[in-house]
Amino acid sequence: MFSMKLKSIRTKLTLLLFFIALIPLLFVIIFYLARNISSAIDNAKSEGFLRNSIVNEHISEHFERNLAVLRTFARNPMTLHYIQAEADKRDSLTVQTLNRTNDVFNDTDNMILTDKNGDQIARSDSFPLINVEHRRYFHEAIQGREYVSDVLISLANNRLITVLEVPVFDEHNNAVGVVQRDYDLSALQQYVKGLSTPNTRVIITDTVGNIVAHSSETFAANKLINVSTNPAVAAALAGKTGTIDTNTPVAGSKKEHLLVSFSKNEISGWVIITERTYLDIWQKVATDAITAVVVGGILLFVIALVAAYIAEKATRKLRAISSLANKAADGTEDALSLSELGDDELGQMVTAINKIRSSRDFYQKDAEIDKLTGLLNKATFERLCRKNLAANQAGTFSSLIVIDLDHFKEVNDSLGHQTGDAVLHDFAEILRRLFRPTDLVGRFGGDEFVVFLNDIPGKEISLQKARRIVESTSSVLTGIDSIKVSASIGISSSPHHGNDYDTLFAVADKAVYAVKESGRKGFCYGKDEVVHL
Repeated sequence: MFSMKLKSIRTKLTLLLFFIALIPLLFVIIFYLARNISSAIDNAKSEGFLRNSIVNEHISEHFERNLAVLRTFARNPMTLHYIQAEADKRDSLTVQTLNRTNDVFNDTDNMILTDKNGDQIARSDSFPLINVEHRRYFHEAIQGREYVSDVLISLANNRLITVLEVPVFDEHNNAVGVVQRDYDLSALQQYVKGLSTPNTRVIITDTVGNIVAHSSETFAANKLINVSTNPAVAAALAGKTGTIDTNTPVAGSKKEHLLVSFSKNEISGWVIITERTYLDIWQKVATDAITAVVVGGILLFVIALVAAYIAEKATRKLRAISSLANKAADGTEDALSLSELGDDELGQMVTAINKIRSSRDFYQKDAEIDKLTGLLNKATFERLCRKNLAANQAGTFSSLIVIDLDHFKEVNDSLGHQTGDAVLHDFAEILRRLFRPTDLVGRFGGDEFVVFLNDIPGKEISLQKARRIVESTSSVLTGIDSIKVSASIGISSSPHHGNDYDTLFAVADKAVYAVKESGRKGFCYGKDEVVHL
């Protein structure tokens, strides 16, 4: 009978130990996987914003460089003279300078000079001069501001371009013409393709949602494709920056779940989007999940072995007692041996627990008490005071009293630290007599003492106690008549001065200082008048 029961106890103990270890392990694995999922999404967002930032800087750098050259050309007096001169009196040097700008950029993008009527008067290519008065980019620039247009299809080469415009001003600061550069977007298209991966796409759109560049190999760079209905494009055009989840249609009726990061280029107003498939994100998480499950399985096997070993070892003495009990029942072992074995096990356990509890209580109490005075030390006093204040209900009146002994330094300097310690000890005894066992009385070190009165009728109690402290301090003997120890006391109360410990202590401490400054030996409630005794 004993063996069957103990076997059941051992099995239950094994299962108990196993599940005690299993539950936190499962929590750790679940937390690890959840954290990995969150981390993977956060990393994907960060990578998306990083790509956007790289593209953004690339666009800004190229546009700034182009605009800088256009500004230089527009501010050249020869350019203004060329625009204002009659057609048959225009010099060829300006046209030559216009043609040489391609050498600066090492490309063949077209430079054009247009007068205030929208008539092109010079081009760096051989395409016929036309009137662009109806074009939006001309209207924006002739108003006197630099402008980067939305994507256009070039009439000269049927490629996607954007037009950069800088106005030319006369001596009255009126725009009389425009310097234009047709920026070919082929290089930007190649740059964007270089940033893409099989599961990550980069897309740039203009201010109306037309694609400027796309990392897809199938993107046609000679026609306008509008994607303004894309949620990320719409959000970015509305001035927002961030990430969203979208389901984008792909082949057939399928949809692709994407994490989309979007931002906006300040110079052009263009939208930069990075799309990453969640399938790619989950694949990385799945790898970590498989690793976690494998490691977890190994740990569970080890835990099971350890639990079985601990259970077997923990019940070994009980099985020994069971064996002796069975032998005693059979008459093969006397009761004294059983009694001694049982007493030994249980007695040692109880004795050990009692020793631990006694030691804990002793060290806990020792850590909370100021050794010289037997009062609460600073850390314990502050902890208990904060706890009481936090637990107080609305309307509960409490008071904090801060006490500083006057002339204590003179006692130490003249009569020695032993006498100073005696003074502190005697003053601590005075405080014990004056306050209730439920009041908190402590010493912060040196000659500074504190008292916390909780749940009292009003401030009159604390004022009466302060008066009695000052009066009783005169009974503390220093050993010579020339040094008389007195007390300077500051008082604050809750809720009048505040509801937290730091505020109450600051008010009371300032009140102590006011008493000290006005002659010592007295008390002060908050900012009230000092009472000297």
